[in-house]
Amino acid sequence: MPKWELTPVSPRSVALALPERVVTNKELCASLDTTPEWIEEKTGIKERRFLDPEETVADLAVEAAEKALATASVQAAAIDVLVVACTTPDWVMPSLGVTIAERLGIATPRIVDLTQHACASTVYGMYMAANLLQEPGLETALIVCAERGSGGTDPQDRVTRIFFGDAAGAAVLRKSESRDGLLSYDLGNTYSDAVRMATPWRLNQEVPGSPTPTPLTPYLHMDGSVVLREAMTRLPKSLNETLSSAGVTVDDVNGFALHQASAKLVRQIARTVGADLKRVPITADTLANTASVSPLTSLWRVAHDGLARQGDLLAIGAIGAGFLYGALCFRLPEDLLAAELS
Repeated sequence: MPKWELTPVSPRSVALALPERVVTNKELCASLDTTPEWIEEKTGIKERRFLDPEETVADLAVEAAEKALATASVQAAAIDVLVVACTTPDWVMPSLGVTIAERLGIATPRIVDLTQHACASTVYGMYMAANLLQEPGLETALIVCAERGSGGTDPQDRVTRIFFGDAAGAAVLRKSESRDGLLSYDLGNTYSDAVRMATPWRLNQEVPGSPTPTPLTPYLHMDGSVVLREAMTRLPKSLNETLSSAGVTVDDVNGFALHQASAKLVRQIARTVGADLKRVPITADTLANTASVSPLTSLWRVAHDGLARQGDLLAIGAIGAGFLYGALCFRLPEDLLAAELS
């Protein structure tokens, strides 16, 4: 992929909203055929957050968005582009993006919902927002990702249940007055049914010629071995190509915000790329895989830990959805601000 030759765009703030309920491996094992020790050994995940039944994804998304706006000192009315990502919304319709805009007072007509990008949503959402902001007169974008992974996984399936948690994240992006901002990007895709999730109409409906088995439940199906292989192959390559296009090296990068499929996988990817683990924050150990939100959780940690100051290089990378993948490289024109957690 080429260098970014358009007007520079950069993240200004990042915020998270987390459910209060903490679910430990021990609690999950009350209904799963596994042990807390096995889960932590294989994944590095110790706990995750779950929404209670009466809590909504929309509420969590609005909370994260409000915090990102306040931290960036941006009014909702100033948002020119709203990109919202969610694979597990409360409702397929109405649009979660429109719902957030209505509740916050965002008046822009430029609202985009990403519903099938899953764990790759942050990368694609930022790339899309950066492109939409090229229109003259537009200055500010809001990216919001929210997931209820606990609702999309079978409570009896230890293959998926142990990996996922609930969260929301948001980031404000703005055009840069300097030459710093988005330097380069890499995007790619490869088809696989190793990750699949049926829509209601598809359940128990045999479709002649379909390449995938007839789905019997609405829950996420995941072939862990394929996911691991694709992540370990695609994401390091995407990160390396992005950095090469920017004319920088791995050692130049101050902070890596990577998709948190599992704590163990993030460390493996970091080692493959050759990144200092001190520059690759881990959030999967306490939040697990929060799908579209996942890179924002690590981006928040990068900013919170002081790895995203003015002039610093930042790399963001993610893969998901069977499979979309990509990476972005920014040189920050100003400090990236991390909102306080509640």
